[in-house]
Amino acid sequence: MQAMSTFTNHQLDQMRSEWRALSHSRASRIAFQRLAQVSKPIERLRAQDLGDLISLLEPRAGLEAPERASIVSELLRFVGLDPLLTRALLQTLLPGLVGVARRLAWGRAAGLDPGAFMADLITLCFEVITEWGGQVRVYAAPDLLNAVRCRMRRQIACHHPTSPLDGDHPLARALCVAIEDAEPFDEIGARLKALGQDLDPIGAAGLYGREVLGYTYRELSSMMGVSPRMLAEASRRMAMRIL
Repeated sequence: MQAMSTFTNHQLDQMRSEWRALSHSRASRIAFQRLAQVSKPIERLRAQDLGDLISLLEPRAGLEAPERASIVSELLRFVGLDPLLTRALLQTLLPGLVGVARRLAWGRAAGLDPGAFMADLITLCFEVITEWGGQVRVYAAPDLLNAVRCRMRRQIACHHPTSPLDGDHPLARALCVAIEDAEPFDEIGARLKALGQDLDPIGAAGLYGREVLGYTYRELSSMMGVSPRMLAEASRRMAMRIL
């Protein structure tokens, strides 16, 4: 049985059709102009609207990987300028969301419908984009996708505690993902992983859980049995070591 349902394919096709209708519209041109006025990297691009901008993120468009990463980073940084910027950023993350769905087995391990699971991932991604808007993240795309994956794992673990997705090491379960499971493009995770045995697990949990996964110190404290103050102090020490 194919993991991606017909309904899921229909969802993605609908979003692509919607984007085709929006991408070269007058509203798209206005949104792009607003972005270009405040972003030097965007201003230098040969684009007239958000459709052109998102097309530049395709590997065959000719931009180097750091340039593509910079575009996504700028979209997140200035996403609050215009509602269409959120939609544009979501559009470019769609292939990554399909990858997240695959890594989480389309929710089947928890008995979820793949179509509804994909819809939940899209909604969650929109929420994370909105929440993180204004932040400067060098690797914005993988960081966003990692946060969506981790938060969805947390939701599955809370509502389906016997799911295989909840079978990690206790620290990993508390954080949704272990530091050693960090994505290669996740800047904070990669730097923490590079510390190896010199890693302070409490400081790493506080820093990674708060900055990447979006937990509060109080939430992490409840999960790990460590006081919020201790987590905050350890997190600050860890940040000074790697950032």
